[in-house]
Amino acid sequence: MAVGRVTKPHGIRGEFCVESHADSPLLFAPGKTVFLALPAPAGKGAIPQRPKPYEVATLREHTGRLLLTLKGLADRTFAETLRGAEVLVAEADLPEPDEGEVYLHRLLGSRVLLADDTLVGEFESILDTPGNDTWVIRAPNGREVLLPAVPEFVLSLDADAGEIRIDPPEGLLELYLSEPVRAEHKETAPKKAGPKKHGPKPPESN
Repeated sequence: MAVGRVTKPHGIRGEFCVESHADSPLLFAPGKTVFLALPAPAGKGAIPQRPKPYEVATLREHTGRLLLTLKGLADRTFAETLRGAEVLVAEADLPEPDEGEVYLHRLLGSRVLLADDTLVGEFESILDTPGNDTWVIRAPNGREVLLPAVPEFVLSLDADAGEIRIDPPEGLLELYLSEPVRAEHKETAPKKAGPKKHGPKPPESN
């Protein structure tokens, strides 16, 4: 399960910077096993490299990102080769979510419904947008609906049933589904469906 991406080396002792998709840095704690998947080589038909396991040696935070070193690999030359690598962990290593929460990757492919059971579409992917995540929902007609994933718009999540119920802001569905077909959003910032958790909308106080 993807939990981050290597951005660049840091210093001369093998540290590298990781942009984390996880809620907790404990997945990268010293002694933990992470898998690194290097980007596919350039060129048509290139085959992505298989993830390789490594043991985390050190972890620290720096300017909002994580700095890691790997056991037995403390030199900048190696860290330089990791640019752009995906960081993955075994699903069994993910901590159990709190009550009422669920890992988003377990909801991909779920049906997205309104409160009255109207089908909106299928939960397809997540975009990493400033301020909050944005969910990509694929409507039955093939069009795309972008939903800000904030508690006010998410009524319930049921990974076992494969269902999500939403209460989108007024006019959002009409914006995406009633207009003529137009250019899709840029495909430059899809977020890996890492182990970020999400809970339903909190009850309103009296």
